Amino acid sequence: MRNIVFFTEPKWAFGSIHYSLCKLLYPYDINAEVLSWENKYPLDVMKRISERTDYFVTTPVGVIWLLQYGILPKQIISVAHGQWDILLAKSKIGLDIYKYIHKYGTVSDILKQKSIEFGVNVDISVVPFGIHFDRFYSKPSNQLKNIGMGGAFESQNFFGHEIKRGRLVKQLANNTNLNFIQHDFGHYLSVPSYYDKLDAVVMASSEEGAGLPMMEAAAAGRLTLGTPVGYFEHHGTLGGGIQLPIEESNFVQKGTEVLSFYKNNPDEYVKMCNSIQEYARENYNWNEKYVQKWVEFLS
Repeated sequence: MRNIVFFTEPKWAFGSIHYSLCKLLYPYDINAEVLSWENKYPLDVMKRISERTDYFVTTPVGVIWLLQYGILPKQIISVAHGQWDILLAKSKIGLDIYKYIHKYGTVSDILKQKSIEFGVNVDISVVPFGIHFDRFYSKPSNQLKNIGMGGAFESQNFFGHEIKRGRLVKQLANNTNLNFIQHDFGHYLSVPSYYDKLDAVVMASSEEGAGLPMMEAAAAGRLTLGTPVGYFEHHGTLGGGIQLPIEESNFVQKGTEVLSFYKNNPDEYVKMCNSIQEYARENYNWNEKYVQKWVEFLS
């Protein structure tokens, strides 16, 4: 039995992903637990934990904190979930660290490519994740009235550029006379109740490592509209929702057209939501393929 500690922030998306992995990995003889990096731990406590841990699994920024606790690089596996993470770690501890940690991976192909562009010169694994479909499932609503967005309303990347662009979603709501509902959740278990209030979920991001809300909202049977970033670059063209251009004016123009159409055609709206939800059931749910990639990666 291998002992793994996910050193991460456990409340939001990271909580959803890593607590799921803890349960999914156990049948494969991997005992995984979550240790919050939000707390401060005495050095003797971390030493005690490390003596009973084969590998700590964390983001590139988490590597910085583990090194400060005295955890040896060979005991660290790093997984990048976003570009900001890779660049911040590069600025703080450089790129040589990747030569000494046990393994490095990313949650998407785009982050693998970005890692290479940023100068990471080691073997890079891609370990995608899924969702628990049943946790988010609900019956699609009958018509389009309320829209919202998953994740942060606004956030800056490493270069100080706003990437979530929630203001564009509010602009779509204003253009179409739809009610915009802002989330106020603080834990991943409360996210499904937010989607229950919505009829459509819009992702306006200019960059994403994966884009978990598009997967969750699709499972909830909501109309999903998003930019071609993260996983939605692939799934948005195959049935996972409706893709919108990244460029702001085109995003607003097409988004307004699409939302207006489905607002005025409730039968088509319900049909599309059912189709998106079925796509989510078949493509987003945690499955053996996803889990097996993690099992191999954590060896």
